This record gives sequence, structure tokens and C-alpha cells, in this order.
Amino acid sequence: MQAPTPEIMLTSSGVDYQPARMNPSDVRIEDVAHALSLICRFNGHCQVHYSVAQHSLLVTRILDGLGAPREAMLCGLMHDAHEAYVGDVPTPIKALLGAAWAEVEHQAEVAVLAAFGLERAMTDWRELIRHADRIALATERRDLMRFDVECNRLWPMLTGVEPHPLPATEGGWTPEWWAELFLDQFRRLGGVQIHPVHAAIYTPTRSGVSIL
Repeated sequence: MQAPTPEIMLTSSGVDYQPARMNPSDVRIEDVAHALSLICRFNGHCQVHYSVAQHSLLVTRILDGLGAPREAMLCGLMHDAHEAYVGDVPTPIKALLGAAWAEVEHQAEVAVLAAFGLERAMTDWRELIRHADRIALATERRDLMRFDVECNRLWPMLTGVEPHPLPATEGGWTPEWWAELFLDQFRRLGGVQIHPVHAAIYTPTRSGVSIL
């Protein structure tokens, strides 16, 4: 039996990984789709279960409507993929946790992007994806939350942002259904998994991954 290692977590497919020291070889697209389909947005404070996978698909749909190229749409689908490994922490809580949480999240994001060869593409399309992400947030607030402009506090990040004309989600399908749709979209947009042997040329650091 191997000696225990602190801070080890286990994915749905049986892969061990260590938060804040993730390696791209830890990452599997099936684990990403599975976990994101089960993680609820807004800390669970929405009218129905609405997952990060559904949010990611909505961002991709918005980018498609904006005329974005396929590479940008793939990055939109994967923009929260690291949350499969570190969770979806609401933005106000992230602000309270500060630099320690930002470091953990950033390292996971870098490892996941490296696993799919999307580091450069995400840099190229990040501003467009942020724009689509804000449209998605406005759409989700309209369709899935009890927000009343007369009594609830305003959300500064949504100033001047109009929600998408179509609903945030198309129905109460199962998490398994959304996971499969996520995988289908990943493949349709040309997503590829770097083989773990190749991904292992990266070594994790506290601030990301470096190439050996």
C-alpha cells in the first residue's frame, strides 16, 4: 500500500489529483463533463438544478450567435472546466478568500487548458468569452433566480448587459444527459485530449505548470 499523501482527491474515473499541484495528465474530458453536470451554479440558489455544464453550453450558444469561430466556441465551452477539480466558488466568496483561492483556481485552470492544448487560444479569446459569460449570467439571473430590481441589490458586473433572447436552459434533463451533450459539443468543436504521456511533459507549480 502506498503511503498516504495529503490533499489528494479522486475523480469519477478513479484518477488521483492534488489541488494546487495538478498535472495535465490528471485531466480527463469525461471527468470534466461528469463533474460539471452535477455542480450547481449560484451555490444552489436557483429555481431548479442548473449545472456548470449547462452554463458552459449556454456560453457556447451565445458565442455562436455572436458569429465567433469554432476555436472561440470551444474555449467558451471549456472556460469553467477547471471547476470540475476545484468547484464553482461564487464570485463574492472568491473575493473574500483572496489570493490563496486565486492561486488554487489559476493552477487548476492552467493544468486543464494544457491538457487540451487550449492555453494560447484561451488567451486570444478571453475577452470575447468574458463578454459572452456576462450575457449568460444576465440570462440565468432572469430565468433561474428570484431577482427583483426593485428590492435586490444591483450586480455591477451586469451594468449595460442584456440577457440572451432565448431561455437559459431548454428543460429539466438529467445530469447524465447534460454530460453527454457537453461531450458531444466538445467533439463537434474539434476538442482533443492531449495523451497523458504527452501531458506529463508539464510539471505542476504553485502558480501553474511549467514545461520540463
